[in-house]
Amino acid sequence: MAMDFEFLDSFDRKRILLVDDDPFILGVLEKLLGLLGLEAIVQANDGEQALELLTEQAADLLITDVQMPNMDGLSLLKRIRSGQSSAAASLPCIVVSSLDDEATLATALALDVNGFVQKPFKAPILIKRLLIALSENFCESPDHRYSDVVIDVDRLQLGGDYKPKPIPHQAQHIPLERREKYTVVSLFQLRSDMQLAEDIKTKSGTVLLSAGFTLNQNRVHRMWELEDNLEKSSFKVLAGFGAG
Repeated sequence: MAMDFEFLDSFDRKRILLVDDDPFILGVLEKLLGLLGLEAIVQANDGEQALELLTEQAADLLITDVQMPNMDGLSLLKRIRSGQSSAAASLPCIVVSSLDDEATLATALALDVNGFVQKPFKAPILIKRLLIALSENFCESPDHRYSDVVIDVDRLQLGGDYKPKPIPHQAQHIPLERREKYTVVSLFQLRSDMQLAEDIKTKSGTVLLSAGFTLNQNRVHRMWELEDNLEKSSFKVLAGFGAG
């Protein structure tokens, strides 16, 4: 799967926006990024402040926490992706989240996040996620509306004190004659333009990508990143068939 690393010629001049309400976490991230030679690093304490900073100056990459006051990280990402900010909708975004928080993973995937990192940060993983995020091209599905992505703000604000109601999942329709022509491929054989003939789920049953969804490069990368979370390591796909 081809990746564009031409940005490396100007890597040290990339402007990074860090968003977190914890000064210690912001300090750790800034130090790690500084060790990579990145100096244009700006900090925000929540999503609202991040939007204000993006109005003043563009960023090349956003790294945001999820649970924050005023505006959480997923709501910030939704504003950017749906064109409701001064930033380009294609702004590469990395979300800081526990990989056990499957609701956050699923929502971030629906918003075409460019990577996940966990606390405590591991420098090699952070570097890898950063390089991949900057190399990815924005490729929104033509029938996908970011403004329709639902974010459970109460869950993000109340954390463990909030018990969300289960949300029923509705798979996209695949005609029967096509559904029976699937091919089984391994996780690392997934490629752009393959259409899923089944849901991709976590081990506990959370749907990350729905049956009928046509993969793009970025979502394939996210599945690779979440390998340890997935219910299984091989999937039914309609190889060679795109949606529509």
